[in-house]
Amino acid sequence: MRQVLGRILPFFFLILLVGVMSASVDDFATPYTLGIILRFSAVFIIMGVGMTFVIVSGGIDLSIGSVLAFSSIVCAWCVKAGVPLVPSFVLGVAVGTVWGVLNGVMIVSLRLPPFVATLATMGLARGSATLLAKKLSSGTSVEVTARGFDFLGTGEVIGVITMPVVVMAVVVVVGHYMLNHTRLGRYAFAIGSNVDAARYSGIAVGRYTLLVYALLGMLAGLAGTIEASINSGGQATLGQEYELRVIAAVVIGGGSLSGGQGTIVGTITGALIMAVIRTGCILIGLDYEWELVVISVLIVVAVAFDNLQRRRTGA
Repeated sequence: MRQVLGRILPFFFLILLVGVMSASVDDFATPYTLGIILRFSAVFIIMGVGMTFVIVSGGIDLSIGSVLAFSSIVCAWCVKAGVPLVPSFVLGVAVGTVWGVLNGVMIVSLRLPPFVATLATMGLARGSATLLAKKLSSGTSVEVTARGFDFLGTGEVIGVITMPVVVMAVVVVVGHYMLNHTRLGRYAFAIGSNVDAARYSGIAVGRYTLLVYALLGMLAGLAGTIEASINSGGQATLGQEYELRVIAAVVIGGGSLSGGQGTIVGTITGALIMAVIRTGCILIGLDYEWELVVISVLIVVAVAFDNLQRRRTGA
């Protein structure tokens, strides 16, 4: 019953929020606004898919915003150096994967708490991105003027559907299948629910912990290439506070920071809730700080609700 409520309530809240915004803001219920919401949500949902695996397994990753920035710099530099677009995007994703593997190694081999390991990587990746950008250019960004580079980030497919939304849809479908129908997903739930029981049942806890962090790193790298395409180049300042928004999407969508609970659909719902709030605040003319206040309250409510349900069920 607890898990059912955790899955249903965010969805109903999203519907209620959309209804209130549509009734109170004239320009909200339009295809243009829908396009804005989808474009804003795409990068967060892409990383949110990976974060769902990590949080379900009982972990957390604070480094994804910095990894995104580093990947954007590498991708942009490759294109500027004459590497074709597709290999450049692949390299951007690859370096994100390497950072994810590094997180996994520190957690598994050095036995560092995920909070500490990924906090360290957050500083390492951000500092490395800044140093790399300064070495490759005169500032903290690497501009790209190559033809076609912006298609991944801004290319229109049909109507309000852009390439980031298409990539997001593919990641969501694959991620949902992996979480619910593959060994990686089943073992992530088992590890997050009871790591000792998972280990005694023969699950290679270290291996699968490493894999979920590598998966999140890969998706952060993918998000970095998209952001580079959107911004016509890599920037060391990209992705600031993105980790908080991605974690919030998982938690607001019903994921538990205690592990063992979370869904891809819930993460999508959480990301859309934040996107609707952001768009509504912009259309109404409210300051950015109000958006932060509302999202922070939602996080507190979501975590408090999860803790209450766990106490009631003795989980």
